[in-house]
Amino acid sequence: MKIAILNQPQDPIAAGEEQRGSVAIVNWELARCLARRHQVVVYAPRVRGQPLRERWGAIEIRRIRFVARSLHKATQLIAGHFGRGVPYFASRLYYAEYFSQVARDLAASRPDVVHLPVQIQFAALFKRARPGVKVVAHVHQDELAKLDRELLLRDLADVDAVATVSEFVAARARARLPELAERIHTVGNGVDVLRFTPAAGSPDPDGSRGRRTPLRLLYVGRIAPEKGVHLLMETLDRLIREGLSLELTLIGKTGLMPYDVLSRLLEGDAPALEAVRESYGESLGTWLAKEIVRHGRGYRDALCARLSPASAARVRFLDTVPQPTLIRAYRAADLVVLPSIWQESYGLPVAEAMACGVPVLASASGGVPELIEDGVTGRLFPRLDAQALAGALREMAADPAHLREMGRAARTRAERLLTWTRSAERLEQLYLGIPPIQSEAPPLSFAAQSSCSADIA
Repeated sequence: MKIAILNQPQDPIAAGEEQRGSVAIVNWELARCLARRHQVVVYAPRVRGQPLRERWGAIEIRRIRFVARSLHKATQLIAGHFGRGVPYFASRLYYAEYFSQVARDLAASRPDVVHLPVQIQFAALFKRARPGVKVVAHVHQDELAKLDRELLLRDLADVDAVATVSEFVAARARARLPELAERIHTVGNGVDVLRFTPAAGSPDPDGSRGRRTPLRLLYVGRIAPEKGVHLLMETLDRLIREGLSLELTLIGKTGLMPYDVLSRLLEGDAPALEAVRESYGESLGTWLAKEIVRHGRGYRDALCARLSPASAARVRFLDTVPQPTLIRAYRAADLVVLPSIWQESYGLPVAEAMACGVPVLASASGGVPELIEDGVTGRLFPRLDAQALAGALREMAADPAHLREMGRAARTRAERLLTWTRSAERLEQLYLGIPPIQSEAPPLSFAAQSSCSADIA
C-alpha cells in the first residue's frame, strides 16, 4: 500500500529517530514500522532550514510551507476565550491552507490510505482530492465523546475508520456515536523497547540502590494545569515538611493548552475544570497576561510559590531534553509520577518509564489504567485526590524492595504489550480490512484553484 500520514499543522518532523510532541512521536514511530512493508509518505509543516522534500530510510517526508501560523494561533486564543458553538480547532477554517496544500499533493501522488490526525473536518477534502482513498482518522484525545454529535456525524461521514490510542477513548466514542461503533477501533500507542531500556546491570542484591536517599521522583510531560503538576508540588512540599527524603526532576515544556481545546475536553468534569481555571484567569486582563503575554510561564512561577525554601532546593526543572538525556533520567529515577487531573487518553511517559524498568505512580485517569497493573507495575490513585497521592508516595518510599520488583514487572509488561510493532500491526490490519467510503461530492479540480496551490518542491 501507499500510505500518507499527516502531521498536525503545528507539528514539524525531523529526519531522524527523535521527534517532539506526542502526536508527532506517534505518527513517526508508526511510519517507521509501516515502512518495513509499505510505501510511506509523511506530511508535515516546514520550519526554517528544513528542505521541502527529504528521505529518512524508507520514509519520504513532504513538508508544507505556509505563512499563517501566527494568525491561526491568535484566532484560536481569541475564539477559545470568547467563542461559542463550534470550537475553532474543529472548524474548517483551522489551518485550512495547510490541509488544502496537502490535498493538492495527494491528488497527484494518489495514496491508497490517508492517515489523518484529529482534524476530521478535512476528511471530505481528501476524499474529493483522491476519490476512492481510505481515510483513517487517528484520535489522540477524547474529542469524539465531547464535541457536538451532529458536527461529528457530518465530519465522520467521510472517514472510513477511526483508530484510537486507548480503549478508554474508543469505548466513550462508541457510546456517543453508536451508529458508527463498528468503525471505531483501539490501536494503542507504544514505546521503542530497544531504545528505552533499563540501565545496564541490575541493582545490587543487598538492596544498596533501594537504601539510597533521597527517593528520586521524575515527572515527564507538559508542565500544565491539567497534568496536575500543582498537586504534585503541594504533596511534595507536605511530605518534605514531614521529614520524607525526596527529590523531584521535571522534564517538559511549560505552557497552557488552548482553552477552547481544554474546556471541551473537560466539559462535564466540573472538579477538573475548576482545578485548572485559576491558571487561565477569569477576567480579560488576567487571561491576556497568563495565556498570551506570559504563555504559561506564570504556571511555573505559581508552582515554585507552593514550595518552601527547603522543598524548592530539591526540585529541578529541565524543560525539554534530547532523547538520550530523557532515557538517562528515566534510568536514574526510582519512581515516575503522573498526577493528571484530566482524563489522559494514553500516557506516553508511562510506557517509556515502564520500558526503562521504572514503576509509575499515576492518577487513575482515562487510558492510564490500561497500562499500569495496579500494585504490580506501579500504583494508581484517584484523580484530584492529594491525600491519596501523599499516602501512596509514603508507602512506596517505605518499601524500596517492592519498588524494584515493580520496575522489573513494568519492563516485562512493556516488552509484551506496549511495543510500536504491536500498534502498527493493528493499524495495518485496519487499513487492509476496510472498504473505502465514496464521497458524495465531485472530485476537486486543483488545476483551476490557485488558492490551493501547494508550496511543495
